[in-house]
Amino acid sequence: MVLPAALVIAFYTLSFFFFIEKKLSFMQNSLVLMLISIAARNYTTILALQLKWIHITEDSILFIVFLIHREIIVPFLVLMFINIYWKTQSGVKRINVFAIFLICLLGMDLFSLTSGVITFLDWNLIKAGIGDSAFLIAGLGLSKVIMYLKQEPTNYGKGI
Repeated sequence: MVLPAALVIAFYTLSFFFFIEKKLSFMQNSLVLMLISIAARNYTTILALQLKWIHITEDSILFIVFLIHREIIVPFLVLMFINIYWKTQSGVKRINVFAIFLICLLGMDLFSLTSGVITFLDWNLIKAGIGDSAFLIAGLGLSKVIMYLKQEPTNYGKGI
């Protein structure tokens, strides 16, 4: 029952991402997706194997759910957050967008916890919220750097 639910959530996440208006180009979104996926992979590996703060299930079906969560849902939620954040004009709306996507990421962590995909050993939802906030803020920083690098060159000094 958990695998179909994760597949439906992943499908809706990808569908929603496909239909939203994007601030970043395809190449910029691809680069941010790649970097956030690498960060998510390293984050969970460090938590599970090095620090032993979480335990990832040994069941193969639940491990597939874990991979869908880590490789598809979290990076695309961060990408949706980035694109919606940069399209939003006011600061209050940007804070609301941040809160909504933080709640979505925490909901996915809670889904993984209640379904038995992960078990918190020396971890809790507050620490997971801090980690999810770090993903969102890191995504904003990456997108800002990528948007800065993409700026069109000026003709300053070429008319001499």
